[in-house]
Order: sequence, then structure tokens, then C-alpha cells
Amino acid sequence: MIDIKGLGKDFGKGIVLHDINLHIGKGERIMVVGGNGSGKTTMLRCIIGSYVYKGEIRIMDMEARHNKSKLANYIGYVPQIPPPILMTVQQLIEFICNIDNKQDEENVIYDVLKKLQFEDIGIKRHFKKLSGGMQKKVLMAIALGRQPNILVLDEPLAYIDPDSRVIISNVVNAMPNDLTLIYTSHREEKGSIRADRIIEMDNGEIIRDEPYSS
Repeated sequence: MIDIKGLGKDFGKGIVLHDINLHIGKGERIMVVGGNGSGKTTMLRCIIGSYVYKGEIRIMDMEARHNKSKLANYIGYVPQIPPPILMTVQQLIEFICNIDNKQDEENVIYDVLKKLQFEDIGIKRHFKKLSGGMQKKVLMAIALGRQPNILVLDEPLAYIDPDSRVIISNVVNAMPNDLTLIYTSHREEKGSIRADRIIEMDNGEIIRDEPYSS
């Protein structure tokens, strides 16, 4: 599903990723752990095409660098810190669905919002004014509602209340088995989002890669 060879990334003189080699198969659930500055978020952003990088990333047998727009249809992404979107939740969902030009997508997104126990009153509210937990739920519903082949989550349980952590974990854990999941966390978190493999990063390198039972 995802093949990474010799991935490197620097910002000026600072090397953030150094010679990352990684294979992620279809349906794998990967937890990427590491402290601040370990390179885990930068690796995710290279995978989704947000950064120019050195080396090679192939996703679904397509070179990611030259197929960014096409691959966007297959990848769902939720950032660690929600962007300051100035639309209402309803406007945001309509905007995304118009871009994707998929007639059934809007209904799927609203179905996921219900599973995430998002309050109906929040649909008319501006995204920027929602709590952190509600913002994460909206972005998660959009990512899952687009029915991606690959779901990439950057610190999905950070900066949200305990109840939202449980709700989001339950919805993610109920995803189809053939959906590939990659998510980051500062530390191993038992009993939350399920993973079958753990990758630990430090100073821009992978220092552990092994099976995991969460």
C-alpha cells in the first residue's frame, strides 16, 4: 500500500528525516510514537504530499510526488491542530463534497458525525468557534466520510476531553479491516485506538518497528 525508500527531509540546515525506509501493507494499523522533534509529523506530511522531500514514496503503486491530486482521493487526513476555518460546519461539508463531486458523500459524513455523537446544534456553528473535541469530530467525519483507502491521523486524541477520546477511538476502531491506518502519538496508548504495529521515531530515524497489541 505504502512504500518509502530513502526518505529525507530538511528545513535549511536542520535535518528532520534521515533515510527512512518503510513498507505499510493494506489494512495495517500503525501507531507512530516519539517525542517532539522526532520527525513523526513531518513523515506524515510527506506521505500526504504537503512537503517536498528526498527519496521515494509510492502509494497504491503511484509515485506520491507526481500524483498528489489523484492520491488525495484515496487518503483521509486529520491534522494535530485543526485549521482556523471560517465556515460553518454545514458550509464546510458542502464545500468538501462539491470539490469531490460525490453525491452520496454528504450523507456519509453526517452519518459519521452521528456516530461521533456530534450535536446537531453544532452544524450551524462556525467551525473556528467549536471546542477542540468538536473540531476533531468534524474533521474525522469528513476524512472517514470520504471513504478513503488510507487514513492518516496526526495526534488524533490530543487536546480533547476524555469523553471525546473514547468516542473517536471507538469509531476509528470500527473501521473496515481493509482500510490502512497510520496515526501518531507522543506515547504508547493502551485501550484507545487499536494498532497492530508500532513504529518509534527519534531524531528523524526509525528506532523500533515491531508488531503491537493495543
